[in-house]
Amino acid sequence: MAATRRVLIGLPAYNEEIALPRLLARIAPLAKSSAAPMTVVLYNDGSSDATVPIAREWQSRLSLVILDGVVNKGLGAGLRALVEYAVAQADDDDVLVVMDCDDTHDPAQIGDMLDKLAAGTDVAIGSRYVRGATVRGVPAFRRLTALGAAGLFKSVHPVRGVWDYTCGYRAYRVAVLKQAAAKYGDALIAERGFACMVELLLKLNALGVRFAEIPLRLRYDLKPTATKMGVGSNMRRLLLLLVRWRWRGFDGA
Repeated sequence: MAATRRVLIGLPAYNEEIALPRLLARIAPLAKSSAAPMTVVLYNDGSSDATVPIAREWQSRLSLVILDGVVNKGLGAGLRALVEYAVAQADDDDVLVVMDCDDTHDPAQIGDMLDKLAAGTDVAIGSRYVRGATVRGVPAFRRLTALGAAGLFKSVHPVRGVWDYTCGYRAYRVAVLKQAAAKYGDALIAERGFACMVELLLKLNALGVRFAEIPLRLRYDLKPTATKMGVGSNMRRLLLLLVRWRWRGFDGA
């Protein structure tokens, strides 16, 4: 397995003027000390606050690219834009790390993900359901619901090495993203909400991609604003998709 040449840190952002500078301040020393060059790729999903001006201010301190979506279209559009950027601009041995922009994910865990890739994994996932994971600030009922959903995903669509199907903190070897883009084209990521994370996972699994998980350190208590995603409606949509994908596959999804 070739060594990682460059790391792209993809941040889907919607109205994150409070969290963004906190997160970039944590990424900056990591990027400075990293053996592999790091570039932050921020996708602005139609923010109406100061997210973009703040990102521009950081361009003098970090290698930072802004993809401006102008109109809010949801997480799926952000993930799609980041994957398309990596496929078009990065080499096979580069890595795209996608993480939440609300400062709930610890950038220090990127190193653990890169270690998994160096050991032969194609996609490394921050998981809430493996030994050593810590989750703070998430209500008990929501944690229980998420755990039940994870068990359902695993039973309907088993993926070797994966328990956390929806976590947005992942590292992808660009070579497998290019392989998936060649297979699925514009239909690689069709979902608008957080179902896009499951969609991409299952489509990569259908290509024989190798997965591994690391224990996630989730600090939801650090999230400075309320969630912008309707969890209930998105979960219902996802459950319906799981059934459809189970019986009809992914072509045309």
